[in-house]
Amino acid sequence: MNRRTYLSAFAGTVAAGAAGCLDDIAGSDIDEGDHPVGAWADGHIEFGLPPFQDAEDLRDQYAGTFEWIEDGFEAVDTVEGVPTTDYSGVVESVVNGHTELANLSPFIFVLAQEDDVHPLAINWSHGSDSYHTYIATRSDTEIESIEDLEGKTIAMVDPMSASGGMFPRYRLSQAGLHAGDIETEPDDFDIDWAGSHDAALRVLEEGHVDAAAYGDFQHPDDDEISKIAESDPIPFDVIVAKPDTPEDVRDRLATRLIETPETALEDHRVDEYGEFDPELYDHVRDIADQMGLDIETLDDAEAEDEEDDTSDE
Repeated sequence: MNRRTYLSAFAGTVAAGAAGCLDDIAGSDIDEGDHPVGAWADGHIEFGLPPFQDAEDLRDQYAGTFEWIEDGFEAVDTVEGVPTTDYSGVVESVVNGHTELANLSPFIFVLAQEDDVHPLAINWSHGSDSYHTYIATRSDTEIESIEDLEGKTIAMVDPMSASGGMFPRYRLSQAGLHAGDIETEPDDFDIDWAGSHDAALRVLEEGHVDAAAYGDFQHPDDDEISKIAESDPIPFDVIVAKPDTPEDVRDRLATRLIETPETALEDHRVDEYGEFDPELYDHVRDIADQMGLDIETLDDAEAEDEEDDTSDE
């Protein structure tokens, strides 16, 4: 993936979010005093979803959550998932108010916080608020350790994905390989950006790459796929509300999410929503710093593209 194309798209959404006077309660016909959540959403909540799995699978997984939210607020008629094609798209959707809510991966979240999105709840799975990246290969390769990946091709998900991008590159750098950063390509291996966790695993299984990095929730029950490395714990994604969301609405939505019953999550990889804990994301910020990822980097990328566009006129 071209670094500047990716980052300039993301940077543009962040910059636009700062200006973002978006849809507000004043534009709704629903009585704010009686139905604050319904008035805020004008009766219809759109929920941005990142591309960490197939769009239809995501809709199926979140269907119980959407129904639970919808049933909790009398003036909310529908809650609809809005899948996006990349990780910049999902943050654009909520920072600019195109969706009321979104599920943000850890790195996207720590950046979007600077544009005043509001954390409501953390995804939990199997009783934990964190998970891991696996780096795996096929059992028919001669790769036995992470050091053996020098000179190989590794499928990853997306440059901004925590478990499918940032954390595996950090893990590879810990092993002594040059893994590059958000502005540079690795010197010691090649990356094939697959777009989703299941796609990264699939190209490994089909023999198109030597190894793959993906979230542990995707690991197959297959003896032919062998794990060779595991990352530090990664906090799960955060459900956020758009920047102009009133505090009363945020409190009601957070409470509703945290009270989501197990029956609403039977088809979801998440088994509960927990209270937001900002300390969980300190290590994410540290890795973002090491990978050269910050708002200034993104703004610089946008400025470079604007200069190129001007010079082409």
